[in-house]
Amino acid sequence: MIAITGATGQLGQHVIEKLLETVPASQLVAIVRNPAKAEALSQQGVTVRQADYTDQTAFTAALAGVDKLLLISSSEVGQRAAQHQNVINAAKAAGVKFIAYTSLLHADTSPLGLHVEHVATEKALAESGIAYALLRNGWYTENYLASAPPALEHGVFIRRCGGRQDCLRHPCRLCRRCRARHQRRGSCRESL
Repeated sequence: MIAITGATGQLGQHVIEKLLETVPASQLVAIVRNPAKAEALSQQGVTVRQADYTDQTAFTAALAGVDKLLLISSSEVGQRAAQHQNVINAAKAAGVKFIAYTSLLHADTSPLGLHVEHVATEKALAESGIAYALLRNGWYTENYLASAPPALEHGVFIRRCGGRQDCLRHPCRLCRRCRARHQRRGSCRESL
C-alpha cells in the first residue's frame, strides 16, 4: 500500500488524483488530521486514516500495512524537523520500506532560513535505514497569488531564484514525479 501524508492539502490531493490513474484506490492510504475533510477520498475507495505529525503513536498506527510513503513536508515552520522525525520513526516502527520526501529545492545550499528543517529531515531519512528519495521541489506558483494585486498595481512582480532558471512550479509537475518514482536508497531529484 502507498500512503500520502497531508492528503487533503493541495499537493496531497493532486498526488492522489494522479495515483488513482494507475493504482487501485484500495491500495492508497490518505493520512489526514481531519477525516471529515477527506470524505471525497473515502467515497472514491481510498482508505482514510487520522494522524498528526506531532503524534508518533497515531502515525505508527496509520502506517500499518504501508510499504511506500510520500511524506509531504509539514507547513508548520519551526516545528517541521521534529514533526518529520516523528513520521520517520513511525514509518520505521510500522515497517515502511520506502519514503519519498518533498524537500526544498537546493536544500543543502539554499539561502532560505527554512532550509535547516529540510536538511535535518533529509539527514534523518539518511540515518533511518529506510530506502528513500528526496523530491526537492521549487516554490509553487500558487504561493504568489497574494502578490498579484500589488504587482498589478505597481507594474512589477518581484521574485528571486538565485540566478537559477525559473523556479516556479505547479504541484502537478511534482505529482508526476512522485507517481513515477521508484528510486533506490538515497536518491535525490531537484525539481526545477
